Amino acid sequence: MFIPLVSYVLDRLPIGNALKGISPEMLKGFMHKTRAPHWHEYAIRKRQWRRHACTACRWLCGVLPRDAVVFEPGCGSAANLLWLGQRGFRRLAGSDISSEALELGMRLAGNLHLPLEVWPDDALHPARLPQQLDGILSVNWLYHIPGADLGAFLRLYGPALKPGGYLACDMVTRHYDQMPGNQWHSEDRGLPEAQRRPSEYTLRLDPEEVRELAEQNGFRLVRHTCFVLSRPQRAVYLLRREA
Repeated sequence: MFIPLVSYVLDRLPIGNALKGISPEMLKGFMHKTRAPHWHEYAIRKRQWRRHACTACRWLCGVLPRDAVVFEPGCGSAANLLWLGQRGFRRLAGSDISSEALELGMRLAGNLHLPLEVWPDDALHPARLPQQLDGILSVNWLYHIPGADLGAFLRLYGPALKPGGYLACDMVTRHYDQMPGNQWHSEDRGLPEAQRRPSEYTLRLDPEEVRELAEQNGFRLVRHTCFVLSRPQRAVYLLRREA
């Protein structure tokens, strides 16, 4: 009971989740040079408060050796990969549709003297998908894609993992369906309904649904936790590819 309680608490605290060695001035300068989308500045500066991403990374960090090959589709500016790099991982790769975000990540990696390989790609229809991976990280993007399907994602990326490899991901839960205004984009709450965009959270699944999809597609659910006070409510999952 003690160990699960400690883990539960640590998953919700900002301790050890910040990126080190990135000054506000450096980040602003790189943002200006790369023209990366503005939200990447927040994602890097406030990384320790993005619990869904931090928890997924910490869980991978806890189960993988430091020589593991880790790939993150939809890596954005690679903040999560850089965090893993600062904890001793050296075989890190990622892809994203935003070349500006990738350039920002490479500039940061160079300044921090961390090895990183990234390339532009569509994570749902990748032209390049590394194989024989030890770990895959996927957070904060799949549920934003209209028509995305977790089962299809697992069928696509599962074969890229070695048997016994791990996939850490997050998912918005169906609890959000009960929240007032959940059908509208979160940035448009103050607008008249006629001017609001549809919600950016287009895929929502509860833990039992994720467990079932995992088992149907060759994975075992190792652990999960739900951040019940977040808006929208998110859950984080660690899946292990079965032999």
